[in-house]
Amino acid sequence: MLFKQNHYDDEGYVIQWWRSSLPSNSLASVYAIAQDCAARQVLGPAFAIQVQAIDETNTRVDPARLIRNLRRSGGRALVGLVGVQTNQYPRALDLARVFRAAGLPVVIGGFHVSGCLAMLKTRPPELEDALAAGVTLFAGELEGRLEGLLRDLVDNRLQPVYNYLDELPDLSGTQTPYLPPDRIALTMGKRASFDAGRGCPYLCSFCTIINVQGHQSRHRTADDIERLIRASAADGIRNFFITDDNFARNRHWESNFDRLIALR
Repeated sequence: MLFKQNHYDDEGYVIQWWRSSLPSNSLASVYAIAQDCAARQVLGPAFAIQVQAIDETNTRVDPARLIRNLRRSGGRALVGLVGVQTNQYPRALDLARVFRAAGLPVVIGGFHVSGCLAMLKTRPPELEDALAAGVTLFAGELEGRLEGLLRDLVDNRLQPVYNYLDELPDLSGTQTPYLPPDRIALTMGKRASFDAGRGCPYLCSFCTIINVQGHQSRHRTADDIERLIRASAADGIRNFFITDDNFARNRHWESNFDRLIALR
């Protein structure tokens, strides 16, 4: 079960919308990677992997009901809190504590965890609080990593910290971001999103991207982008928001635009 949690407002309420402006690219990336693991039966034919994605910016989260549903299913579950930004971390930790109290394994990933482990000499108190609650912290990017994490879960040897900040993947040919149409329908204009590239070669002091996603620009190819657009188009989705840590340094910018023009 994958969550993209939102943050609290000044009065302590979770901010939610009837329709959110954009889907979470982090959630789309992790969902696609998890679906690929399910399709490849990475845990063997005896394990059927089911993936559920929830974006709290447009969906009310009821942990008690979700826990009841998970117990009724009779299977094992992993709760992933995805793409956690610094202002979302308090909400993520609150959710993590509820699921941990129910005995469910929980993993928190995203920029706050990765940024703290990349930039600070010691782990800050809020990360120590998560570890004390039995939560696993994941730093870095998930491409090529989820399979091993799932095996650790099944073997009851889930680690407290997974740190892949020094092993960032090449994006070309990797699983491309995807969310099912019922999730995209909860965004304004039924808009999907994807990242065309990650990382940046510059050294701007105000930016954490270079510490989390690296100094080297890594890019999806035009073939990758065509594949993800065709998958979404098959669901009736024709509206896309494109992100890139530094599109001006994306060596594939022209071929990507040419392919988008041809597809249109």
